[in-house]
Amino acid sequence: MAEKRKKVILSGMRPTGRMHIGHLAGVLTNWVKLQDEYECYYEIADWHALTDDPTKAREVNSNVLGMVRDWLAVGIDPEKATVFRQSYVPEHTELHLAFSMLVSVPRLLRNPTFKEKLAELRKRKGYTKMQLKVEELEVEKELPQILKFVREEDEEKAERMLSSVINRTKEEVLEKITGEVSLDEAAIPSEVSYGLLGYPVLQAADILLYKGEVVPIGADQLPHLELTREIARDFNRTYAPIFPIPEPLLTETPKILGTDGRKMSKSYNNAIFLSDPPEVIEKKVKSSITDPMKVRRNDPGRPEVCPIFHMHRVFNREEVGEIERACRAGELGCVACKRRLTEVLIERLTPIREKAQSYSDEDVLQVIVEGSKRAKEVAERTMEEVREAIFRP
Repeated sequence: MAEKRKKVILSGMRPTGRMHIGHLAGVLTNWVKLQDEYECYYEIADWHALTDDPTKAREVNSNVLGMVRDWLAVGIDPEKATVFRQSYVPEHTELHLAFSMLVSVPRLLRNPTFKEKLAELRKRKGYTKMQLKVEELEVEKELPQILKFVREEDEEKAERMLSSVINRTKEEVLEKITGEVSLDEAAIPSEVSYGLLGYPVLQAADILLYKGEVVPIGADQLPHLELTREIARDFNRTYAPIFPIPEPLLTETPKILGTDGRKMSKSYNNAIFLSDPPEVIEKKVKSSITDPMKVRRNDPGRPEVCPIFHMHRVFNREEVGEIERACRAGELGCVACKRRLTEVLIERLTPIREKAQSYSDEDVLQVIVEGSKRAKEVAERTMEEVREAIFRP
């Protein structure tokens, strides 16, 4: 009996820096599972890495090696999955050009990712005139407690709580601006390039070049996939039925908060990296904020606002129920809770860090070059079909 054909998956990451535990929980652990069930193409999306800031091109090479080294260390197997670099396969840009003829500018302007990026740029450049009242933010209820600490001249507690409030307020303000600013309220900043606007078209080319049938995404990313599906339908209808209409593979994406309570990101300097040694992990966890209302050990805590608990929930599932109960009951102090998380993270990350160190730059580069050759063979066949469909007599 012939072996059943595996469906094709393409997924990728931009080489913008080191991998942290948010990547491990949100993407890489899932990739390791998928490579046994699907024909997987894992893309080093280096062209995509330039869409936000093209001046970072010189950082890409070193970031590529470090990123793929971490991929291999967590269990991505080049014998099971094709690991390749986007710029080593020029057919990506050729298909991107062909697809760009099928997409209108208004459609790209409605893309959720572009609108989020635009809102961030406008916020930084002062384009928005939106005013937020304190009572609209969740942090309002914590302000009386800060004032109480100030009146009691407990500066350390007041400063600690205020720092947490400020960080979370920044996130809430950005979320409100992102959700409420429309494209018609102000001019588009000059920093917006076609590359940023056309990002999802290149993304569609990435997926369809390998005739991707399944795309692993979170539920919040479904609108992003829809443009790829529209492009596939438009091409098939306009020229020839070449491309499958990719379906979403909904995957759980655990929320990992950084050490300051915001989303974990290297740009926020709040990440715990896969390459961090034990002493660095301990230092980062120890300095992490917790629930600002839990000042003393026996104060009842609120795990839902604590970054430490969020990490326990993902990396320490066996104990998370008891940790939540003890925290809410005031039986578990933050120092002990952090100490336990440190132990769990060191145990989880040490084998990954040690395995990553065993790969030389030459080892990693060989994986990328060989994977890119395999990817290019598939891409060339697809582009032959595309050119024939478009330019046939």
